[in-house]
Amino acid sequence: MVRKKGPVWKHFQIIGNNDKSHPRVQCKYCSKDFQRAVPERLQAHLNEKCPNAPNSAKSQTKQQKTISKIDNIEHMSEEEQESSKALTSSFKLSTREEAKIQPDDNEQLRYSEAAKRGNIPAISDLANCYKNGIGIEKDEIRAFELFKEAAGKGDIDAMNNLGKCYQNGIGTEKDKIRAFEMYKKAAGKGQLDAITKLGYCYEKGKGTEKDEIRAFELYQEAAKGGDLFALYMVLDIIIPLCEQD
Repeated sequence: MVRKKGPVWKHFQIIGNNDKSHPRVQCKYCSKDFQRAVPERLQAHLNEKCPNAPNSAKSQTKQQKTISKIDNIEHMSEEEQESSKALTSSFKLSTREEAKIQPDDNEQLRYSEAAKRGNIPAISDLANCYKNGIGIEKDEIRAFELFKEAAGKGDIDAMNNLGKCYQNGIGTEKDKIRAFEMYKKAAGKGQLDAITKLGYCYEKGKGTEKDEIRAFELYQEAAKGGDLFALYMVLDIIIPLCEQD
């Protein structure tokens, strides 16, 4: 029997009668197939990749750290408080996007007004609002247009999101080559998620020729920068090699 360690396993279905320590599993929410189950990689999938995973399936580490910062704000200097408030604002937006909770109309309006004034990050934030239906009616075509505008003005997060649009057909036709190009452009400017996605493109031959060596190099680069999913991808490659020795 497979020894299940930790709560992450309950979100995956073991395929076949497999007594290995790293069995083949399938995500219960999106049917993503993992030929070799590594708990850390499974949790990363739930946290960052699975479009249908409930919040209860996601790691609470990031949220807990943010809440801790908020709880201790009265003991901070003015500069630290401003930094914490910015972090809190970013965290709240990210949480709303994942949970699809509607903010008040004034917040979406602020993004819209700032975008009209040429504030590039606001254009990207407004695109996210349209993409996820946050405070406004969902409009993937408008989201794509805004991501494209912000990316054209140098916003690296928008470049990465534009790559996702091309990859998944969000507001535009699927185009693996353009997705690869946008990930490569954003990765070249240091966007960690784009570096990881570029590695995936090379690993699977999506929009470019397959190059597993280059993929591993990119996973390593993103992992060193703090991208957990990239770290799990590195481990997923290294561990089987170690087990063969």
